[in-house]
Amino acid sequence: MLGAITFAITIFIGWVIFDAVKHKKVIKENVWAGLIAAIFAGIVWYILFVIF
Repeated sequence: MLGAITFAITIFIGWVIFDAVKHKKVIKENVWAGLIAAIFAGIVWYILFVIF
């Protein structure tokens, strides 16, 4: 569980940093997109951990 949370936080931070560098500013829509992607990635990571 801790691995999935760490992975999701890492995805979120990476997504926000990448978009901030790409657009030269932090946009609220990109933060929301990063949060949604991070939650989805964390859930998938946890499911894969449980299955395998």
